[in-house]
Amino acid sequence: MNIPAEILLITSGVGALQSAFFGLYLFTLRKGRQLMNLLLAFMLLAFAIRITKSVTYYFAEGHHVPILLQNVGYAANLAILPLLWLYLNAFLRDDYKFTWKNEGIHLVPPLLALLLSPVLTPYFWMNQHGYWLSLLMTGIYVPFCFYLVYKHFPIVSSAHKVWALCLTVGVTAVWAGYTANFIFHIVSYITGPVIFSAVVYFMTYLGLTQNNIFLKEQKYVNSTMTAAEVEGSFKKVMKVMVEHEPFKDASLTLPKLAKQLGITPHMLSETINKKAGQNFSDFINGYRIRNAQILLKSKENRHQKIAAIAFETGFNSLSAFNAAFKKVSNFISRLQST
Repeated sequence: MNIPAEILLITSGVGALQSAFFGLYLFTLRKGRQLMNLLLAFMLLAFAIRITKSVTYYFAEGHHVPILLQNVGYAANLAILPLLWLYLNAFLRDDYKFTWKNEGIHLVPPLLALLLSPVLTPYFWMNQHGYWLSLLMTGIYVPFCFYLVYKHFPIVSSAHKVWALCLTVGVTAVWAGYTANFIFHIVSYITGPVIFSAVVYFMTYLGLTQNNIFLKEQKYVNSTMTAAEVEGSFKKVMKVMVEHEPFKDASLTLPKLAKQLGITPHMLSETINKKAGQNFSDFINGYRIRNAQILLKSKENRHQKIAAIAFETGFNSLSAFNAAFKKVSNFISRLQST
């Protein structure tokens, strides 16, 4: 079936515009989990740039597009699936924190392509396999994204399951459309933008009807843990924290502590959330701050630098210590005011 060019242009063009508006809206949100929303906003804006480049290329006479626009579009293409991976981590994990040292590597390829955009040529992308390589590099993220969603299915609400799964399926479908065109030559180039338009319309609908997905989720609504099991797990946590002080390990993670306790990471996360009213990271930092306060008050450490105390108590930087100290202080103030 031949679809009129005007309909394809409107459908795909409006999809790119919708994605840009959706992303800009997320930038304005000040409530909820800002890191999560920022990552999604950047992904939607990257999509808007990518689709704009595709639509311009497809409908331009002779497919002539300014080289700078082409290169920025390719850079955006390199960023989409890595941003989806980072977003799903922030969306599904309580203990997730973005740091350039650890997560920045995922964004190196798109940033490098962006920096080189004034000098890269279409010959590099088409004749030297640059575009083929970008599709392969980003496609590697697809199974990891699906596994991450699957792994967290038991502990998230139905609305969050639908959002995470639909977003992952939608982004993958767009990637598959471009791959099917360029590598296998079985669909038209405009397939990717048209698929994306359908995806962004649907995601916008979900976002409007389930706007709590942009806020911090009430997790464990489908938990099978009894109150007695939660209480018993929390006693084990408290005992280990006092006797072995695992918080002094700067590389401590939720799975690592769960293994020490002999319980699953999901059980540990739920236990801390329900009994302490905090996520894993804030709970551990609370112990680190209290330990640091004790050390700072002791006579033996009168001449010790704060940075040294911070490292001794499990922080990997002074800035992390300062941020945690402020957050713990605010948490205690809220508890005292209730």
